[in-house]
Amino acid sequence: MDLSSRGPAGLFLRIIAEPRPLWWRFAFAGTVVAAALVLRLGLIAWMVEFPPYLLQLPAIIVVALVCGAECGLAAIAVLVGVNAALLPEGPDGGVAPSALASLLSFTVNSFAVWAIAGLVRTTLRRLDSAHAALLSAASEQTAVVATLEALLQHAPVGFAFFDAQRRFIRVNEMLARIDGIPAREHAGRSLADMLPQLADAVTPSLERVLATGEVIADVELEGATPAAPGVWRHFLVSYFPVRTSSEAISLVGMIVVEITERKRAEKAIAASEQRYRLLAEALPKMVWTSSPAGTGDYYNHRWAEYTGVEAPPGEVVEWHAFLHPEEKGGVMGAWEASLASGNPFSRECRFRAKDGSYRWFLCRAVPVRDEDGRVDRWYGSCTDISEIVAAREALSRTNEDLERLAAARTMQLAETNTLLKQEMEERLRAESQLRQAQKMEAVGQLTGGIAHDFNNLLTIIIGNIEAAERRVPADPGDTRTQEIKTQEIRRFLDYGRQGALRAAILTQRLLAFSRRQPLDPRPTDVNRLVTGMSHMLRSALGERVMVETVLAGGLWRTEIDHNQLENAILNLAVNARDAMMDGGKLTIETANAYLDEAYCAEHEDLEPGQYVAIFVSDTGMGMSDDVRARAFEPFFTTKGPKDGTGLGLSQVYGFVKQSGGHVMIYSERGDGTTVKLYLPRLEETPSVPEPAPPRTDGETRAAPAVVLMVEDDDQLRTMGAATLREAGHTVIEAEDASAALDALSRGARPDLLFTDVRLGDGMDGRGLADEVKRRLPRTRVLFTTAYARNAVVHQGRLDPGMKLLTKPYSQSELVTKVNGMLDEPALRGAVLLVEDEPFVAMVASQILEDQGFKVTVASHGEAALSHARNAKADIGRDALVLAIVDIGLPDMRGDEVVRRLGEIAPELPVIVATGYATQDISQMFGGRVDVGVISKPYDGATLVAALERLGFRPQGQG
Repeated sequence: MDLSSRGPAGLFLRIIAEPRPLWWRFAFAGTVVAAALVLRLGLIAWMVEFPPYLLQLPAIIVVALVCGAECGLAAIAVLVGVNAALLPEGPDGGVAPSALASLLSFTVNSFAVWAIAGLVRTTLRRLDSAHAALLSAASEQTAVVATLEALLQHAPVGFAFFDAQRRFIRVNEMLARIDGIPAREHAGRSLADMLPQLADAVTPSLERVLATGEVIADVELEGATPAAPGVWRHFLVSYFPVRTSSEAISLVGMIVVEITERKRAEKAIAASEQRYRLLAEALPKMVWTSSPAGTGDYYNHRWAEYTGVEAPPGEVVEWHAFLHPEEKGGVMGAWEASLASGNPFSRECRFRAKDGSYRWFLCRAVPVRDEDGRVDRWYGSCTDISEIVAAREALSRTNEDLERLAAARTMQLAETNTLLKQEMEERLRAESQLRQAQKMEAVGQLTGGIAHDFNNLLTIIIGNIEAAERRVPADPGDTRTQEIKTQEIRRFLDYGRQGALRAAILTQRLLAFSRRQPLDPRPTDVNRLVTGMSHMLRSALGERVMVETVLAGGLWRTEIDHNQLENAILNLAVNARDAMMDGGKLTIETANAYLDEAYCAEHEDLEPGQYVAIFVSDTGMGMSDDVRARAFEPFFTTKGPKDGTGLGLSQVYGFVKQSGGHVMIYSERGDGTTVKLYLPRLEETPSVPEPAPPRTDGETRAAPAVVLMVEDDDQLRTMGAATLREAGHTVIEAEDASAALDALSRGARPDLLFTDVRLGDGMDGRGLADEVKRRLPRTRVLFTTAYARNAVVHQGRLDPGMKLLTKPYSQSELVTKVNGMLDEPALRGAVLLVEDEPFVAMVASQILEDQGFKVTVASHGEAALSHARNAKADIGRDALVLAIVDIGLPDMRGDEVVRRLGEIAPELPVIVATGYATQDISQMFGGRVDVGVISKPYDGATLVAALERLGFRPQGQG
């Protein structure tokens, strides 16, 4: 406890003990002396008989105590001087003897109190210093005790202290956990009472330390404790004395570390090493081990048996000491390289035997690494391969003989092979001739059928045209005759047109069989299609045929050409009607089906998987095996010449195969027929609406438009252009892609590109359409072709988004298709919105989608540039017609994005959104007309106005 904290006395002691500067002490001394003199003079004036030195001695004591001996002497000198000057005069005019005696007495007493005060000051300051040192020592001792206490309680080893009677004085928590007894229960109890199974082993060491005071370290003990009765545990125990200040032993300390797991590990390692040594000694190989540096430390007894050298106990003779001199340099170089790199060692070499001979060995060594990946040990073996080397040498010696035998045998085989090749070539020629003959027979049959039907149709067309020509009136003035002739001419021309249409239908059926007809597949609900055909089927089949439909619940959807599937079902229904001469029952059934690998392996061009099945069954006369085998051949028919062309089933077969499906006929004579169609299942989750029915002629009344017609056939191009002009459209004619692009370069801006796919030797129609879409993204494209193997039809299926008018087409079909496309809503294209604020991007996307655009949002400049490059490379995606760029982006400035977008798509218009002054941003782009600027925040009206300035008319305006 600090002495200076004890009230006024403590405060006075602190004033005395605290060191002060010299000026402060002299100032304090002067103040005290002046106060004493003032009081002396004042009291003398007030009390004549007052002793003059009464208050001056305490002043000297205060100055000496507070300010030190020097200031005390100075105070005495001042007071004595002043008092001497104030001595009263005697009767005789001199100083009165009594006054002089009084001054002398004051002087002596002053020195006495000065000496006493100085002694008291020195003593008090020494006491204060000793008190402070004592407090510091006590604080340090407290910290040491706290540290030792914390160390004792949290040490990872057990501590215990015993008195001279070997009773527990104190234990820490770790020792309590080791023996399973709470720490507080140890105090005052004996070792035999607490740990009876370990007491006999511990007691002698405790007595020895008490007797000799020596430290006993690392004594291994084993036994059971109350913590785990019956479990034998191992401990490492150390003992040390605890001495008093007089070096007497007061306590014995004990440190306990449990090493049970270490003992188990050591036992396991020893067992493993023993097993390894037994195995190594039992192997018929020479086995050795070495340190990471390559120094050997173990060789099994096979070494001594082979070399005849027995190493002294504790020593080894290295394996390389027995190497043949010719191999020693190379082998040691390879061994040192393995030691340096840590790679396995393998080498064939010769070792000297005890009789001085050498035998071949395969010497191998592999490293074993520690947890850090460093090599901990090398394990090696040397296997005798002398017999293998001898066999190898013998094989090498006989190699020439074997080569000679092989050469002779090769010549024989070559001669035999030549004969076999000749036989195979003759057989292949015979098979090729047979296939060619069969092909020619099939082609002859197909050609004959085509020639027969086309000759009939051409006869009809030519005959009617000639009849029409003969009826052209010779006299234009004969009005009555002209009217009669005109009616007859129209009738004959109509007959000719019908013949031409039949020829077109025949061509389409041939294309269907050859799987070359253009298909426009759409997601289709077969149940809905069959239901929609029911009325038409009943009308077509008549009253004698009963139509029944069995539709499966949960039927999958398929992607198929809607119209072609209707035609296929109608063809099958008509064939079924013709097979039921006296009437009967037609059943159309739908089902989900799975065709497995075994079934598909038996049929060509069929993949295992899920299919939508359509079964068309009748109760007719059925088919014989010969008829069923040829049913799908074109122009094969069992009907009369006037009842069919023989192309119905071949058309169904070609359509189903072209659609990736499968068709089979099951029939027996007299038991009816079932035709099974399998169409691939469409894998989709969203509901896709059925395609809208085509519009009629009365619905296609498009506004006049500009049509770019590209056709390499002059007559067809002239006829088509005239037809479209009659429909009110402006037509730009081009004979090839080059002429069409020249028209665009001269400023033509067509609303619709109508192009043939095959345009001669230059760019085809697909390439032309891609270039036109690149220049004019909102231009519609209509293709025409007479053959499906081209750029817009793959495997007979239209590419997504493509529109096709199949040749031959009539004038009305051309006008209907063109007007239908022009009547479709405008394709506004895609907008790239570059905006890092999610809320702003969401609002702007909604405005743009309301205006008919498809919006792609990019939050960073690099992402926007990547999307623009991909959009330019992939013509099939929606054309990019506009970019809206925020000026502040996380990875780059918006003006840099606009500049790099211009390099990718030079004609792409851009709207820049900024929170800065729009005039500054406009100046940044040099007044470009294809760059608009809007201020943030912006609303829908602002964005629509910016679109209108760039040429995008607001949605809903004409």
